Amino acid sequence: MSENQKNPYKDGEGTGNAGKWAMTLRIRLLLLVLVATLPALAVIIDTGIEQHRHLKADARQSVLKFARFAVNYHGSRVAETQRLLNLMAEMPQVRELKTQDCNTLLEELLFGNLNYANFGVIRPNGDVACSGVRPVAPVNLADRAYFRAVMQTRHLSVGNYQIGRFVKKPVLVVAQPLLNAEQQVQSVIYAALNLDWLKQFLPLSELPPRSVVTVIDRHGVILARAPDPKGDWTGVNLEKDVPIARQFIVSGQGEMVKEGRGVDGVQRIYALASLGSTADSHGYIMVGIPSGELDAALNAELLPRIAFFSATFLAIMLLAWFGSEALILKRTRILTASTRQMGRGDFSARARIRGNDEIAHLAAEFNQMGETLQKGHRQIQRLNRIHAVLSGINGAILRIRERDALMREACQIAVQRGEMRFAWIGLIDAATGKMDKAAWHGDGEGYLHELCLSPHPGAVNERYPCAVAMLEDRPVIHNEVEREQALAPWLGQALAYGFRSVAIFPLHREGDVIGVIGLYSDEAHFFEAPETDLFLELAADISLGLEYIDKDQRIAHMLYHDSLTGLPNRKLCEDRLQQAIARAKPHNRYVGVIVVNITGFRRVVGVYGNHVADETLSMVAKYLLGQVREGDTVARLEGDEFAIVLIDMASMQDAIRLAQFLVSAIPSVVHCAEQEIHLTMRGGVAIYPGDGEDSASLLGNATLACTGGKDARLHSVNFYSSDIQKAAKEREQLEQALRHAIEEGRELELHYQPVVDIASHRIVSLEALARWNSPEFGAVSPARFIPVAEESGLIMPLGDWVLSTACRQIDAWRQLGINEIRVAINVSFHQLREADFIERLCSTANAITPHGQNQLAIELTESELMDNIEITIAQLEILKARNFTIYIDDFGTGYSSLSYLQRLPVHVLKIDQSFVGMLGKSESSAAIVRTIVALAQSLKLKTIAEGVETPQQLALLHQLGCDYAQGYLFSKPKPAAEITRLLKMGTLAPER
Repeated sequence: MSENQKNPYKDGEGTGNAGKWAMTLRIRLLLLVLVATLPALAVIIDTGIEQHRHLKADARQSVLKFARFAVNYHGSRVAETQRLLNLMAEMPQVRELKTQDCNTLLEELLFGNLNYANFGVIRPNGDVACSGVRPVAPVNLADRAYFRAVMQTRHLSVGNYQIGRFVKKPVLVVAQPLLNAEQQVQSVIYAALNLDWLKQFLPLSELPPRSVVTVIDRHGVILARAPDPKGDWTGVNLEKDVPIARQFIVSGQGEMVKEGRGVDGVQRIYALASLGSTADSHGYIMVGIPSGELDAALNAELLPRIAFFSATFLAIMLLAWFGSEALILKRTRILTASTRQMGRGDFSARARIRGNDEIAHLAAEFNQMGETLQKGHRQIQRLNRIHAVLSGINGAILRIRERDALMREACQIAVQRGEMRFAWIGLIDAATGKMDKAAWHGDGEGYLHELCLSPHPGAVNERYPCAVAMLEDRPVIHNEVEREQALAPWLGQALAYGFRSVAIFPLHREGDVIGVIGLYSDEAHFFEAPETDLFLELAADISLGLEYIDKDQRIAHMLYHDSLTGLPNRKLCEDRLQQAIARAKPHNRYVGVIVVNITGFRRVVGVYGNHVADETLSMVAKYLLGQVREGDTVARLEGDEFAIVLIDMASMQDAIRLAQFLVSAIPSVVHCAEQEIHLTMRGGVAIYPGDGEDSASLLGNATLACTGGKDARLHSVNFYSSDIQKAAKEREQLEQALRHAIEEGRELELHYQPVVDIASHRIVSLEALARWNSPEFGAVSPARFIPVAEESGLIMPLGDWVLSTACRQIDAWRQLGINEIRVAINVSFHQLREADFIERLCSTANAITPHGQNQLAIELTESELMDNIEITIAQLEILKARNFTIYIDDFGTGYSSLSYLQRLPVHVLKIDQSFVGMLGKSESSAAIVRTIVALAQSLKLKTIAEGVETPQQLALLHQLGCDYAQGYLFSKPKPAAEITRLLKMGTLAPER
């Protein structure tokens, strides 16, 4: 028997072992193919997910743009309606408000005009005067919000979307007042806009199937919906049934994009936007794209890929099963290696497999996927770089407070972090319109000289990207420089600098184009979406940063400068003065400070008004600026007070001469608003180092010198001295003593001086005069302590003390049977301007005055009456109505206008003692007294002559027709006890 015969199954066993080995190899091959393709499958799935996310994001952006477009269209229709209303307001049929003619006109305007549902005119009481749609019965629209708004503001009003009472369908009403010659509302013109524009605005065929556009009112009620051929949805309240609508209305936002279920149950991506401003919305628009359509589109794209991948995978498995090492395993290993390489992040990996079989196809798909991933990876890298640029520039905006530094930093960040080849910022010169380079970074500075030209029409480079971006206020982007015809004149230079893509973005400030930022990359297609949106954000951030810096600089200027004159304020003046002192100290130089004020400036305000007063201050400021040397400072400290800092003077004599020249040379008359304003200036001077070694002491001493020189001649300079300091200290001590005297009341006493009828010598009234006996200063003259009280504000409590004391004395005299004597108290300007003074005065007088018989008289000086004359007249009218007698004190010494005097509700003119004292000595004084008496008689006023001291003066006054006299000829001011004795006598004979 042969060996084979002895072992009949040996070959079979060998064949079986080989089969097992082959099966193992095939299984390993299948596993290897499976492992190699799993990353590809994962990448495909990831790509699908990413595409789904991008598709959703694009859909959200598209629906939001559609909503914004609709809002803008709505705004243009409102603006168009405003222009139409302006034209209607000029038509005589509307202005004359003849109902029949007006109805006919409005019907003609409405006929064939599908944009409007109605036109109408409303009377001020709300009744509709005429209408394009004839009402069945009279209609009153006074309850409509737009009507109330127009009547209240007298300006254009846009109402809410609502159901019109005439047309019975949703409309938006735009109303405008028609004013008469007195600027009162004569009538209200309105136009009711149709909502049919929703169907005409944009065909729904441009949106995916089952998309909807809805207009709702402020409460969520549907006013119009497209598509809605039967109108079934009109009137449905979305706020109750659609959560996203309720959420948007409650949020108060201007726009929102949300995904949710609509009122018809369809899941959509909705963009909601406010029609009108967020604070005063007319309604809302909702644009919805069905989410299911997006998912279906994605599945339609993704499922074929998955199916193809599955078929390819099956083919590979079959080839792996039946193939061989040469045909399958080697090529599979190549594909597996490429897959693993890509899995490690090398998106440049490619499977170099030739052929037309399944593995080759799989390799081709793999390579195509690699191209896609590599492109996406590059885009992500670009986005990361752009985000880094945004982050860096935002940080620079927070950190840098200087404009040029911010622009340089922005260009540097764009080049270094964004890996741009070149970046620059150009700003427009407001004077020439030429764009100047402001900052740049990178390789391309020489290139700027070829493009920074005037953008005016006819200029050589007016079509260059930077000029186009500036003129048309839009981004200009060229992603393939070598193919752009617009860049042909500059193509060679651009390519020489390595530019492959260019983007120019306009920069804005408060809505106006102020320049551009130019970005240049050596990569083609660098400025594509979504990168473009980020670059727009970049330009907006830079614009915002520049705007903030400009605002900061303006605020800083406001902090250190006077808003009226533009001069440095006190703070900046002190700073410059301190710097001048620091520079002068090591060189033994002198620094002078002049404080100048305008005496009687309050009179300018009262007579001519705040506008003329402000113009006067501005003219004085300009004059002072024109007189000082370069380096000197003119500042406005407050009110009518200016300061001049004179720096670097060689001697004290130089400082004195310059100070005297500056003050004495100020014009005494300025012409403003066709008025001749007379100015009286005083100056106080302090000089470093003798009068102070720091800015605060120098300014303070100069101010003391200015106020301490009130007896000096006008337009003169008073230099600081120790006497002024001593006088200021004494004044401070006097003020403190007066304050304690008023608080305690024991040192003050009220004296009374009689006023006598010249013809009968009968006492007709008394003038109450405050007297102060100080333990520290003795008997203090009123001429000394009254000015201190006025300057320190103590005149208020002092006036209250005089008022209450005089009223108590009047009551005491009444108890003694002296009932008809009138007591005059002096009231200062400060008291009259106090908010509750009139009420307190009347309340105190009423407490002692039975049956409305007011025994108080009020004395006001002529000059104080002219301060804010209109307010003064109103206050005096109140006092006159309360039976107060009103005197004008020191008449003839002020600047009263005869027209104002005629309007003033006064009873008595008191002739100043300076004129009375010169009677018999000066013809001019007699003429003045005669004129005052004649003026008073013509106005039916009484006259009192003050300071009558001689019988001759009394006789002349009697001849001139003066009514009453007051002075030492009859009696000095005396305490109440002595005056009581005189009052009981009734008459006073002149003292011989």
